[in-house]
Formats: sequence, C-alpha cells, structure tokens
Amino acid sequence: MSFYIISKFRKFMKQRYSSIKKKIIEELNPEVLEIRDDSYLHKNHGNIKEGDTETHFYIKIKSSAFNNKSKLSMHKIIYDILKEEFKKGLHALELNLSDNK
Repeated sequence: MSFYIISKFRKFMKQRYSSIKKKIIEELNPEVLEIRDDSYLHKNHGNIKEGDTETHFYIKIKSSAFNNKSKLSMHKIIYDILKEEFKKGLHALELNLSDNK
C-alpha cells in the first residue's frame, strides 16, 4: 500500500487538511490518496467567509471500499465522511474516485 499526499505548502499543513486525510484513511484505507488544497484559487469568491483558508480541495482516492459502487455512491461516501468539515467551513471538493479493480 502506498500513499501519495500532495500539498502546495506541505510544511504548513493545516488543520482541515490533516483532518480530511485522517478521516479518509480511517474510513477507506485507500491504496492511493492525493489531497491538494486549492483554496488559494478561490480566495476572492464572495461566498467565502473572512478568515476561512481551507475551503476548496482536490481529492483523488483509489480504494477497495469503492468496489462495485457507482460514481454517485462513491461521492456520497466521501461527503458523508466529511460532513462535519462542511459544517466547519469546507466549501467544495473536486473528487477523482475509483475502485482498486
């Protein structure tokens, strides 16, 4: 098993990034996990609250937990895992999800 964790500012990993990573690893035990904080691309959007810095993420996951699941089901799994993060200011995800087949 190998993990590929990507962060634009790896040495400055922030709380939400770390929380997302931990929750996905605990729930899905992925073969591949890539996480990228793209929040800087959206910093001037009107619907982002002042001070929110970790709002937009790209996440790529390859996991056997997705075997025999539809794309919609895979997305629902991720949104359920991260529901508390959305309540705390996570705004959007770009997801690239696949099973391990």
